[in-house]
Amino acid sequence: MRGKHSEPFDGWLTKYKADRLLSDYEVQARLDPKVSVSLPPIDNGMLKVNSVFLEYMDRHFFFRGYAALGGVIITVFNMWAGVMLLIASGEPMHDGVLPTTMEALFMQMFSLPFFALFLWIFKGAVLRDFFCYTHYPIRFNRVNRKVYVFQRNSSDGVFSLGWDEFYWFVGRSKFGYGFIYDLRCHYLDSDGVIRFTCAVGNFFDTRAQVLQHWEMIRRYMEESPGDLPFPPLALVVSAEPTLRNCITIQVGGLSTYSPKFLLMTVPWAFFRWISQMTCRRPRWPDEVEAQCQISIDDPYRLPEPASSGEVVGLDEVAVAALFEYREKAEAAALAYEAAASVQIPSH
Repeated sequence: MRGKHSEPFDGWLTKYKADRLLSDYEVQARLDPKVSVSLPPIDNGMLKVNSVFLEYMDRHFFFRGYAALGGVIITVFNMWAGVMLLIASGEPMHDGVLPTTMEALFMQMFSLPFFALFLWIFKGAVLRDFFCYTHYPIRFNRVNRKVYVFQRNSSDGVFSLGWDEFYWFVGRSKFGYGFIYDLRCHYLDSDGVIRFTCAVGNFFDTRAQVLQHWEMIRRYMEESPGDLPFPPLALVVSAEPTLRNCITIQVGGLSTYSPKFLLMTVPWAFFRWISQMTCRRPRWPDEVEAQCQISIDDPYRLPEPASSGEVVGLDEVAVAALFEYREKAEAAALAYEAAASVQIPSH
């Protein structure tokens, strides 16, 4: 357990492993809020920014609709398999001979794994995609130095803790033949046992991208909103549950991996939209909102786009500067990863 990685859907379809000590990897991957990162900050998953707080989406926001799509496919398959098994167990077989009790029992047993898989995915689709919340935001308040993790719409539906009380690290999840990374935090009790875990913003292919994401938050909390690169950066992600936004999110997310994933875009976006239509909007408790009040003329408040990919309030020159910054940040992350992968020869 000391070196075991997490799974890609931990924290969403499955739970993070709690009531345990830190793994060796988590100890090595710790992030120090007092130490800056020598990489340009990037705002992956940021929904709001002003002089009082930053707000990010949850780590699984871009996966939404996946459980619904998979649940429907498994449901249809299991309905078909169940009907076929019922027909086979009640009709003559092998030259008109009815199946024996053992043969019928074998057919029923054969269907059990499919039924169990159906229940597991259907439960995940219903409880994690449908009839829940459109997203689960995380808010960083730099005035009172608190972090708020939304869980549900109620006075006790927010887990809050001091910025310095969280254990921040680069999270790692097994994904196919490799790993994906995210910005993760634990709450540890006085004995160093993990009691709570969450992840902030999008996931990434490399550790360097997580460090850029972390530097944005670290710089905001430890330094000043004026030290953030806005402009040239601007808010470009929206959590609005519209069909247009769902399609934009899936096209933008999947096309970065391979064109073949675009075949999944339309059905995934459709099920994302359908599931989002059944979900409630997250609403922070009054006491949280009271601690996050901003002035009308807040100089650091940025306009929020109605749909992902939109850039609000920037002219052509500023938009060009935004893309140039992102290209340089991507190149810096690649260079960082290349340097980190160089093995020092032993003598």
